[in-house]
Amino acid sequence: MAQPTHLFARTIAGPDPATTDAATEHVGVLPTQRAGAAEHAGAAEHAGATRRWPRLDWALAIPAALTLVVMLWGLTARSYWGDEADSVSAVSRSLPQLIRMLGHVDAVHGCYYVLLWLVAQVVGTSEFATRFPSALAMAAATLGVCATARRLRSRRAALFAGLVFAVIPAVTDQGHDARPYAMVTATAVLAGYLLVRTAEEPRAYRLTAYGASLAAAGYLQLFALLIIPAHAVTLAWLTRRDRPADGTRPSPAPRAVVFRRWLATVMVVAAAVAPMAIISWTQRAQIAWIKTPSGYDMQYLLNYFGAGSALSALVVAVLATLGVTHADPPAATWPGLSRQGRTRPWQAPRVLLAGPHLGKQGDSADRGLIWLALPWLVVPPALLLAASEVKPVYSVRYVTFCLPAVALLAGAGLAALTTPAALAAFVMVAALALPGQLALRVPGGVMRSAATVLATHGRPGDAIVYPGGGIPPWYLAYPGGFGQLREIGMAVSGPASARLYGLSAPQSVIKQRELGVSRVWLVEMGPPWPSPADWVAPGFRLVHEYTPDAGMARLWLYQRDPSPGSP
Repeated sequence: MAQPTHLFARTIAGPDPATTDAATEHVGVLPTQRAGAAEHAGAAEHAGATRRWPRLDWALAIPAALTLVVMLWGLTARSYWGDEADSVSAVSRSLPQLIRMLGHVDAVHGCYYVLLWLVAQVVGTSEFATRFPSALAMAAATLGVCATARRLRSRRAALFAGLVFAVIPAVTDQGHDARPYAMVTATAVLAGYLLVRTAEEPRAYRLTAYGASLAAAGYLQLFALLIIPAHAVTLAWLTRRDRPADGTRPSPAPRAVVFRRWLATVMVVAAAVAPMAIISWTQRAQIAWIKTPSGYDMQYLLNYFGAGSALSALVVAVLATLGVTHADPPAATWPGLSRQGRTRPWQAPRVLLAGPHLGKQGDSADRGLIWLALPWLVVPPALLLAASEVKPVYSVRYVTFCLPAVALLAGAGLAALTTPAALAAFVMVAALALPGQLALRVPGGVMRSAATVLATHGRPGDAIVYPGGGIPPWYLAYPGGFGQLREIGMAVSGPASARLYGLSAPQSVIKQRELGVSRVWLVEMGPPWPSPADWVAPGFRLVHEYTPDAGMARLWLYQRDPSPGSP
């Protein structure tokens, strides 16, 4: 059966006024399950000469725009943290130096570093410049979430899924981070949408685009490929065929064709990502800090997925259950209901508590969204946690790309409620998420606070020493504070050593260099705290100890005593 060629109209444009019937609400039904709707669409397409240009569908545009606004709100409020400083270090060197560095460290983030390097060449390495690509990626992910929900369920579900995604604090957390996880999320959403299109009809260009999105996700974060087993489960459902009316067994050929082509695509992706997997394995010592997951990690994961707290996670879980068990109200059209059965605004709390007045799930379009979202939400974290029992590899940031599945399920649950009740429930989710959102915008942070102390109390000619085994790139992140002091502890710079950190000189050499200055700052962030006296030459005395950001950083200022007979 021929498919409409106007992809933009099918995903971004709103429904044609002439075709707003039940079939257009469930745009995700597979071709074998919507013959009548497809014939109608074909007739409309035949009259293409009189068709207007597709209009932007506000059900998709509004959540994406809201997400971008949320991402831009307070984008630079928080200080850089350690991993973001590593990103700044990586992109503050020439491209050949960056490529050389990836041969020693952080190859797993190489694709992200190259993309951010291109940005840094144009707009620099300020907090806004390095974080804006992540903010933009989360807005793009929202658009993909909405397009997927609209195709598999309805415009109501698309709108609510996008709104839920916009208010989840974990989405903002990664959208405000100069790290690759927001981009990984966007590519995972794209892969999920393309999987749905491939299930409808496994054309070569769709499979190619799907494979490219998977490869991009793998090169941005290798663990993102854990979505492939989830997609296998989803594909098994999306390619199922209803039993014919006469009770005969349906032909398995269509499913076999789709799976064979999908499996071939996955094998090509595996071959393409194999070099990254090999080099990442050689650099596996980078994640030696990861510990075996504990009960706290499980609780934190639930809160991470559930909008920031145990209570909000419970509300999101209830909405997801509604999305799994109930379909949209048959008479509901956004923004309200039909005149029959309209709910008064003041009845919304009672309706929400009483539950949706609608039937059980049964339509394949509704089930398609469930079978996309549930494996996506469960399979990657489960596999990563199971692997961590053998070799600890789990970090909650590594499963950020599963957050869209939460939004899809919760959005389906909101769509299953009457409109006033759905709005009340969404306001509840947003209100419960608000403390987490505000916490992400508290000004300050340990690195910026330390830089402020140095900028305020430092003097020309002061030296700086970092106790420990390396020279952190904090002077690149905040040159106005760290960068204004004389670096006397470095033996080889980060670019010259092909590392993120510079290499420290021997302690004896550092003490010898201190004899050429009158004041020395020793800076450390986070325990265990070193003994600062071990790093200063004889003749220096402690003048002051600064503990900014509630003691998360410590700065010791040492001054050399005047020699006998000096004025």
